[in-house]
Amino acid sequence: MLDRLRLGCHADAARPPFLPPAEGIKRLKIVDLTLPLPPGLKTNPTHPETIITDHVTHWFTAPRYQSPCKGYASKLLLICDHIGTHLDAPLHFIPGGKSMDAVPLENTLGEAIFLDVSDKPADQPVTVEIMEKKLAAKGEQIKPGDIVLLRTWPGKWGDAIFKAAGISWPAAKWLCARKIKSVGLDLPNADTGGDMQRPCHMELLGNEIGIIENLVNLDKLTKTRLFFIGLPLHFIGLTASPIRAIAVEEW
Repeated sequence: MLDRLRLGCHADAARPPFLPPAEGIKRLKIVDLTLPLPPGLKTNPTHPETIITDHVTHWFTAPRYQSPCKGYASKLLLICDHIGTHLDAPLHFIPGGKSMDAVPLENTLGEAIFLDVSDKPADQPVTVEIMEKKLAAKGEQIKPGDIVLLRTWPGKWGDAIFKAAGISWPAAKWLCARKIKSVGLDLPNADTGGDMQRPCHMELLGNEIGIIENLVNLDKLTKTRLFFIGLPLHFIGLTASPIRAIAVEEW
């Protein structure tokens, strides 16, 4: 399945990539890993809440149009670039680092490996030893170019989540040494919240490895290897961007 999903590769050269055959269509198995964004949401206590309000309504614009058109509606959004499920750019913690528009798109989609380490204590960070143990149990290795997805605790998003520990500094260095593209997890902070040196962010972003935070529904994944898509918005100069994160488990 992954060979058929890799960019530029498809099993049947007679038809475009990603299109199933006309007969015997098999539906994609997709798991949505994205946190919904209702008005008022804050995904970090130091960030502003989400504001979604009317720009114009159908009622307001209706006089400009003729039946059967009843006008149009649009919304005004005021959000932080780190709202919800998002991808950090190096600029977030690295002065002069790449902003979101300069991050290669290939860093945000591709083959991913999923490790469920939620059986560790929530206040214990993800360590090298924890990941190596899970990989050995699965008979897997992290390969160059992988996107690593970590389920770090068994709770739901928002349930004391700000107190859970992220990725240890040695583990961040270990991931960098494996030349991964990005790492994603189910927390709003890849670091342990009280560590104001932010070693995980500094290590990963300093090596231009993306950090994806606030993933949800990782408990619904059934595959260790899958295809991940998490494309950022194409704003200029952002330190991060909300993404629509999905896992494709079957093709």
